[in-house]
Amino acid sequence: MIINSISSSLVTFKRVQFHAGLNVLLSDKHVEATEGQTRNSAGKTSLVEILHFLMGADCDKGSIFRSDALNEHFFQISFNLGDSEICVERTGSQPSRIYIVRGLEGRQDLPIKIEKESERLFISNENWKAFLGHELFGLPLNLVGTEFDQSYTPSFRSLISYFMRRHNSGGFISPERQAEKQQRWDWQENVSYLLGLDWRISFEFQKVRMRENALEELKKAAKGGALGAVIGTVAELRPKVTVAERNAKQRREQLDNFRVLESYGELSRRAARAKTELQSISRENVSLNETLNHLQSVLSSEAPPEASLLEQMYASAGIELPGVAMKRLEDVQAFYKSVVENRAMHLRREIDETTDRLQQNEARAATLDAERQDVLKTLESHGALEDFLRLQRELATLEAEAATLRERYKAALVLEGEATQLDIDRGNLHRRVQQDLQERKERLDKVILLVNDIISSLYDDRTGNFEISATDRGPNFKISIEGDQGGGIASMEIFCFDLALFTLLSSESRGPGFLVHDSHLFDGVDERQIAKALALGHQSTSGKPLQYIVTMNSDIFDRLPLDDKFKREEVVLGTRLSDRTASGGLFGTRF
Repeated sequence: MIINSISSSLVTFKRVQFHAGLNVLLSDKHVEATEGQTRNSAGKTSLVEILHFLMGADCDKGSIFRSDALNEHFFQISFNLGDSEICVERTGSQPSRIYIVRGLEGRQDLPIKIEKESERLFISNENWKAFLGHELFGLPLNLVGTEFDQSYTPSFRSLISYFMRRHNSGGFISPERQAEKQQRWDWQENVSYLLGLDWRISFEFQKVRMRENALEELKKAAKGGALGAVIGTVAELRPKVTVAERNAKQRREQLDNFRVLESYGELSRRAARAKTELQSISRENVSLNETLNHLQSVLSSEAPPEASLLEQMYASAGIELPGVAMKRLEDVQAFYKSVVENRAMHLRREIDETTDRLQQNEARAATLDAERQDVLKTLESHGALEDFLRLQRELATLEAEAATLRERYKAALVLEGEATQLDIDRGNLHRRVQQDLQERKERLDKVILLVNDIISSLYDDRTGNFEISATDRGPNFKISIEGDQGGGIASMEIFCFDLALFTLLSSESRGPGFLVHDSHLFDGVDERQIAKALALGHQSTSGKPLQYIVTMNSDIFDRLPLDDKFKREEVVLGTRLSDRTASGGLFGTRF
């Protein structure tokens, strides 16, 4: 792909015409940089932003192309793709549409539409990115149904950004990242894809990372966050689940054997009355037995005194009873005997009555006890409706508790099991990366040598390496130049990486065919290394359908110790920027 020109419907815009080989867009510096006036006001960085805009970059409300000054204006790019010249336009007012000027009208594989108002041909920005991704990087033209039709996979926008890094996105921080906020999965997959490694391994690593993040969030919640004490450990939950399930099972069995008795309340009262009557009978029997014992004792002691005993008593007293007295005594004895007999008869009658009462009480007690036992047996095998409902509520509570504990137990198993499985999966992926690097050793050696040669061309007194390693976090890519403590050397590491990628893909007829470097890449770089970098870019593209496009301040370019054979006038573009006036910049105006 050779970029021919960049233009705009903005009348003050300075059209930029490119050619094959090295292209240097210069900006004349007339104003010293201050806090309010920077050396970039001429629009060197804006050239890169325009290229991104025309190659499908997002154009949200904060984009410069949505500003009042540019929103209604078209920006146009013309480029050669193979034997065809393609020219398209895009505007901030309709950023989702790529208008076709020429070169794509007959493409049957593109969903080209006609705008009703203007009758212009256009394709959606999504289809434009798919077209460029297919033509430049071999991505599927139609992503639907392919392995690229999902999140966390290589994309055209990520791939192309390695060939025209954006300063405003932090593209000049590290070689493997084309943006400061580019995530690990993104640079791992896209760099792997560019180098011809198995990017799917990095894709699987991202899945592991997502699972790890979810697991970590769950663990945090379980320790007192959103879930509180909902989840514990497997060890502490296992006995709780066992006990809770047993309790629920016992209550369930009790409920299954429970039979509701409608007369449960009446039977309960009958049993209570029987118990009360039995207690009363028992107390009465105690009294009756005491009475019986007393009566029997009295009866045994009731008897008239013997006559001889009376006579002996009088004789002992020295009294001689006369005949009349003796007659009277006999009468008294007869009367007393009758009285005693009558009393004994009365006592025996009371004893008989007391005995009968005891017998009646014993019979009644036996009847009551038998009745009470029958009632109690019925009550033991049946229950009241309220008891049944209470048991149901208790069972529901116990089963809910058991279910909650089971879910906590399952969650704990998942936490512990997932952590173990993640370690296994990460270890397997680590081995896959090692195996992939070994299988592609020949290709990696080619890249390593490319980087080494570029570093050797830049520095006579420094050595450097391109390390591609397998780690338990996925493939790692690192360029190091001796003494790389930041500043200029760090920038040259990025240059080496970009030029190596550009050279590798170009040699295989892959990639965009151009490499763009904003002047910010060379901030703080020794002018000798800048000169050598331009010489390498010129050497890599000279005589080939390739381009190395660089923006630079003219004062720096003029001081570069370029080789005498280097023809400056042939590489410097005809368009020249300036910060002298507001009209000297790329847009021809400031806003």
